[in-house]
Amino acid sequence: PPSLRRRADAGQRAPSLTHVRHRSAEGRRVALPAPRMLLRLAGRRPPLPRAVAAAARAALSTDAGRPPFDKILIANRGEIACRVMRTSRRLGVKTVAVYSEADAGAVHVRSADEAYCIGPAAATESYLRADAIIDACRRSGAQAVHPGYGFLSENAGFAEALAQAGITFIGPPVPAIEAMGSKSASKDIMGAAGVPLTPGYHGDEQDADFLMAKAEEVGYPLLIKAVMGGGGKGMRVVTEPSEFKAALESCQRESLKSFGDDRVLLERFLVEPRHVEVQVFGDKLGNCVYLHERDCSVQRRHQKVRGTRSRTNPED
Repeated sequence: PPSLRRRADAGQRAPSLTHVRHRSAEGRRVALPAPRMLLRLAGRRPPLPRAVAAAARAALSTDAGRPPFDKILIANRGEIACRVMRTSRRLGVKTVAVYSEADAGAVHVRSADEAYCIGPAAATESYLRADAIIDACRRSGAQAVHPGYGFLSENAGFAEALAQAGITFIGPPVPAIEAMGSKSASKDIMGAAGVPLTPGYHGDEQDADFLMAKAEEVGYPLLIKAVMGGGGKGMRVVTEPSEFKAALESCQRESLKSFGDDRVLLERFLVEPRHVEVQVFGDKLGNCVYLHERDCSVQRRHQKVRGTRSRTNPED
């Protein structure tokens, strides 16, 4: 609103819980409404989280000018690729799809402005090949890559390779990926900060007999998780010792196929947990918003089915 802009221009500080700081294309810092305040100003409360996401987009785009890219490549497939394409289309950004030979007729291929085949059906020979994706960027003229989730989205080596090729990685900087892309590394960071951790093992030793001994220490039921996993892949629940080695081998195979890394960690399995999260978005200009609490406890195959506004007290 104009009154808010005048307040920002006058150098008055906006309340931290209701506004976000924003840097315009000209470098001028202004205070814009945070997602929840935008809803209040509009005088309505549409269903969350879609409304919060829309408000966040509005907060970031109000004074940001045109998008920073004319064309981006989505290094993924399926629904996540289609979502990125729909948003890009609304922003006036052209999209490039990549696909394996088996996905030639997929929806995300038909939805993009351009599409390039990057290899055979196996993900290790297509979607996990950084060189093939960079080559597709060069052929298409894509200025940036959106990784989606899974595959190379948390691969620091991929982000670094893009930077060396002069292509922007739409995601966290390399140091952040190195710190948080690995579940083992992120547990080390959280443990050092005094954050309570689920009992388990997340060390470097990966010998099967050693891991089974650690499983006995952790106790059953337990969860075997891919260290570089994401999107619900590379996870196996084990209820008793006789199931452990078969589950371990299955988890390692899926992890290697999906992420190019077969390392795993062990966690005590929580039978009826609550999955409450806060999503935070920031950019290189110092702009940052958070999308409040979301309860994502409704899941299928370890993947979120629905996110709703959380009514859970974190202290509980």
